[in-house]
Amino acid sequence: MSLGGEKSFKMKLRDMENAFKYRRIPYPKRSIELIAILAISCTFFLFMHTNKLNSRLKEMEIKLQPSEFSALGLTGNQLNTRESSRRDNINTLHGTYQYLKSTGQLHSLSTTSLNNTRKADMDILFFNRCAKVGSESMIQLLGNLEKMNEFKLDHLGPHKGAKRNLNPKEQERVAHYVFRLGAGSAYVEHIAWIDFYNFGLPKPIYINLVRDPVERVISWYFYSRNSYKNAIMFRKLPNTHLNSAVWFKKDYNECVRSGDPECQYVPYTFVDPTANFKRQSLFFCGQNLDCIPFDSPYAIQLAKDRVEREYAVVGSWEETNVTLTVLENYIPRFFRGAMNVYYLNKATLENRNRNNRKPYVAEDVKQMIRKNFTNEYDFYYFCKQRLFKQYLALNHKEFPIN
Repeated sequence: MSLGGEKSFKMKLRDMENAFKYRRIPYPKRSIELIAILAISCTFFLFMHTNKLNSRLKEMEIKLQPSEFSALGLTGNQLNTRESSRRDNINTLHGTYQYLKSTGQLHSLSTTSLNNTRKADMDILFFNRCAKVGSESMIQLLGNLEKMNEFKLDHLGPHKGAKRNLNPKEQERVAHYVFRLGAGSAYVEHIAWIDFYNFGLPKPIYINLVRDPVERVISWYFYSRNSYKNAIMFRKLPNTHLNSAVWFKKDYNECVRSGDPECQYVPYTFVDPTANFKRQSLFFCGQNLDCIPFDSPYAIQLAKDRVEREYAVVGSWEETNVTLTVLENYIPRFFRGAMNVYYLNKATLENRNRNNRKPYVAEDVKQMIRKNFTNEYDFYYFCKQRLFKQYLALNHKEFPIN
């Protein structure tokens, strides 16, 4: 290549560089606005995705790590089907007794460490009753004990109508209402746990009941179709929409097997097609929005935390004698003589709000839905193990009742 040709080539390169260097490409204003909108949209998408991922990671972290709040250091879910039928199942009184004895923990049990009644700041009993756990029987028992133990029972309250969550103002209204009842009062309501400290108020004595999770939702299904219950609701709210005869006659077995939305219990769901009160743990977890996802490991851990730190007793009518013994000994101010009073009025108490016309539910149907209640069962067994420990901490360490 000649020298002149080389210079010409270099000049051409320089001219091209200058052209790109000083060139100004006009952008329409609308294009700039579009780019800005896209940038904001991408940022918002990344924020929402990261927030959702963070929540799932929290749940996975809790699920993968050993639970801090496991009554025996184990969970009911660690037992396979064969083990669960054995008499030494840790989810039975005898099994809990055998486990604590074999691990050397039996004689170190202390009623002091297991009794949260002493942590209450006021002498008011707060029974934030779960749905379909036999709470009507407990209300009747408290009514029978009211005069004998000289306390005042209130189960009307300022807020009627079961809501999954209350806003802060509604919570505060309930908390102040309970506080104004004064010492020597017992308050009952279908309501998720409320933190009185959030409103600058002293803490009451919390109690509650639990029941087998699957039996609860089946019970609710038929209770919602109970003619007496619907008649009462219609009398209170005459403008309420009445369901069709087909709905009232719907078979539960077919409802589950056909995939009917009413009988599907999908983990992590927030919204339900119809009210079903499937979240037993929600009554203990509280008003936190993290408590709403169904069968969420994170929500279950929060519920266990509440039981361990806040509740004096969480009993179960499936363990009637154990529950009554623990209530008598851990909260004598309200439950002194509960065992005798219960058995004197047993027929009335056991039939309270019972649905004697509940149809048969096939075992395979129960097994189908039980698979979706894994963590709810973990919580249920946790509560029962804690109840057994409270009972065994009394003078029953060598001879547990059946």
